[in-house]
Amino acid sequence: MTQRDSRLTRTLLLVGFLAIAVGILVARASPARAYEVSIYQSTPAVFWVGVAVAVLTSLVVVVRAPSSRFAAGGVALAALAIASVSALPLVREYHFYGFNDSLTHLGWAKSLVSETLTPLAIVYPSGHVSAGMFSAALGVELTTAMMLVVFFVSVVYLVFVPLLVSLVVSDRRAVLIAVFSALLFLPVNLNGFKLMFFPYSLASFLGLVLLYLFFRHQFSGTDAVESRWRGHVTPVSVLFAVGTVALVSYHLQVAVNYLVLFAVAAVVQLVQRWRTPDAVADQRPVYGLTLVFAAAFVYWLTQYTVGFSTGGLFVEGVLGILSGSSEAGTAISQRTGSVTAVGGGLFDVFVKLFLVNAVYALITLGVFLGVLFGRLPRLSAQGRSILRTLTFGLVVLVPYFFAHLLGAISETNFFFRHVGFAMILATVVGSVGLFYAFEWLSRTEYWSKYGAAVKAGAPVASALVIGLTLMVMFPSPYIYLPSNHVPSQQMGAYDTAFGMSDEDIRYVGIRGNPDRFAEALPDSPTPALGFTTPDEALSDLPSYYDGPRYLMVSKTDHDREVIAYRELRYSEANLTAVRDQPNVNRVMSNGAADLYYVSG
Repeated sequence: MTQRDSRLTRTLLLVGFLAIAVGILVARASPARAYEVSIYQSTPAVFWVGVAVAVLTSLVVVVRAPSSRFAAGGVALAALAIASVSALPLVREYHFYGFNDSLTHLGWAKSLVSETLTPLAIVYPSGHVSAGMFSAALGVELTTAMMLVVFFVSVVYLVFVPLLVSLVVSDRRAVLIAVFSALLFLPVNLNGFKLMFFPYSLASFLGLVLLYLFFRHQFSGTDAVESRWRGHVTPVSVLFAVGTVALVSYHLQVAVNYLVLFAVAAVVQLVQRWRTPDAVADQRPVYGLTLVFAAAFVYWLTQYTVGFSTGGLFVEGVLGILSGSSEAGTAISQRTGSVTAVGGGLFDVFVKLFLVNAVYALITLGVFLGVLFGRLPRLSAQGRSILRTLTFGLVVLVPYFFAHLLGAISETNFFFRHVGFAMILATVVGSVGLFYAFEWLSRTEYWSKYGAAVKAGAPVASALVIGLTLMVMFPSPYIYLPSNHVPSQQMGAYDTAFGMSDEDIRYVGIRGNPDRFAEALPDSPTPALGFTTPDEALSDLPSYYDGPRYLMVSKTDHDREVIAYRELRYSEANLTAVRDQPNVNRVMSNGAADLYYVSG
């Protein structure tokens, strides 16, 4: 690199870091004051300009000089930009981020901190315990600590995807590709895999640490004179055993998936040891690690009934399809039906959510075929063994994942959870595939003709791909979904309402009763819960109910139904009609939510 190029590269990095620094400061100075249906529209445009400038300049630097010392600066710049997007709920000082299950987890975490609930009373307590530790150590609110856990785990994902790729291919360029692949956050699909306090997502990301330790143990080298015991027990394997306890208690479904990967690795090693002993002569045995993980999983599974009930639903669904008594694909049909009802197109949603994922899935399939038929001759023995584990593991897991579309279990979001997990592996394998694809392309005659043009356009094209995935990192009306932002005023409204209400009068609600808020407020009086109030009843509530009811109508309800769901189930006219009816009295209001007493 010439001195002139070096100065230009430094200038680009300086501009990029200044842009993202200004963007973060401006976003920090604009905290959320009320419910935000879209985190994208509510965040100042200066922040998004800073992210765009940072990502584009980082790509220019990395593409121009991938082997120079400046490439690390480019990677750091891109990572800072994307990490700041993933941390937006923290940067914008959200009180909490996550509805539904996340609110329940918030209540459990509060109960753990107040010692009214023990960790062993929860089937997956690790995340809640981590949040409690963050809260105590940093002196922050528990809601903030839970968002910090999500951010920390997302950073773990960004770090360990390239680390895993480095075990497969030692080439620096492959690691750079892996970094930018990880920054796409392909596992996040806004259905069953979300960037909020959702134990399945958190455990899936953290499991990459175990996967890395597993392979580091396997390929750490062994001495022929070592004892059989020393072949299994190393400092890395001890760390793996400790991490096993954490992962299994983070989420059992994720533990099953990783157990399959470890079992596949053990089987591959066993077959190689039998057929070609020399191929695994330098490997440490992985059977011990697999057995340790399996034992921890079985022990934890037998302590709770939820694993057996979920397994029962799975078996029932498969048997139901075989006997013709069950239907398939309920979850997908419900979601596609809702999208078309609000005026969205299925192709439009596919492009926004799954286009880039589909590309990586196809590349992963290509790598699998290349490994299977020996079409990757430049791959090292270690890299080939790791790719066998990952791709053969997907061969086992993918049919299991699709089986979650059968029968009653298809009514859950389990399938989309597992799609997110599969994309973690596809990100690793796909990065390797992209590296070899570019390697092959650089050796063709077309590269001598068009290589310069490709390198010139690569930063812009890559930035557009990153932009496409960033737009679906969080739910928003762009994808026909509302934000998961929970303002402090809304939480306070429910806390006050539960404390002042008559315990014999049931709460009803818009699109569901406030059961999740009741669970998120374990120290408040538990309210009596009714059912969902339909849209047609909102214009004449006293006639619909046969007795008194409490109805909470919040800004969140209004923006969710009118802006995000485009009045699919509730019209704006009926939502506003609640306040102008006889025998319907507003008994509490704090600007974020109104509590109405319906005489009935």
